[in-house]
Amino acid sequence: MANIERYFGQFGVNHYPPGVRPALEELTSTYQKLRQSPEFQRELNKVRIGSAIGPHPFPMIVRDFQGVVGQEAREQFLSITNGSLPEHVVACVASGSNAMVEPLGKSDELGQHAATLSYGRPGTLHGARSIVLQQDDGAPASVSSVASGLVYPGIGPEIAMLHQTGRLSAAAISDEEVISTFFRMAKFEGIIPALESAHTVAFAIRLASQRPLSERILVNLSGRGDKDVDYVLENYGTGVSSL
Repeated sequence: MANIERYFGQFGVNHYPPGVRPALEELTSTYQKLRQSPEFQRELNKVRIGSAIGPHPFPMIVRDFQGVVGQEAREQFLSITNGSLPEHVVACVASGSNAMVEPLGKSDELGQHAATLSYGRPGTLHGARSIVLQQDDGAPASVSSVASGLVYPGIGPEIAMLHQTGRLSAAAISDEEVISTFFRMAKFEGIIPALESAHTVAFAIRLASQRPLSERILVNLSGRGDKDVDYVLENYGTGVSSL
């Protein structure tokens, strides 16, 4: 196997069989020429989205690669509970990532949130049939959330299917709840969650208050909030008065 080049500094070494390199170089050369074309860029932008959305095989690729998170979480949970699985698994959802908790934004009015499973209907977006927040004429609706990673008017096709068949349920969390949870996590746990993940924690807190103490909840804290600190401080201050 030929060691072609490295990504991520000393990590992520790419290995290619020697016979593959000529074809790879030809493909790279062709791509470099095509990428100068505005028409090619328009077509490419329809499918190069880093989430489980869009036409096949992109949802499958992202799902399978990210599946390692679920596999490891399952193994670790079984280990720490002596073989028992959680009664609830909670994660944020929008544009295809994870499942269950959606961004309610400022309100449940169209254009004020991104809660696709709760308020969307069947439609087509980015080359895939799924559930979409839409205007009356079928055009994608404007969406809103404090979490930039959840600002998308659609949902991954597989998640839409799982929701339709009853294998997952969706709940919505408002911006106000998200910001409050962001500050609570920082103060009481020493963890600064991503605003996307703060949706998940906010719902988990709500769920825990409604369920028996014997039930276990697995929470997917899917990102850290370094990227969100400046935005939160600028728009919500330090949150001292809310705690």
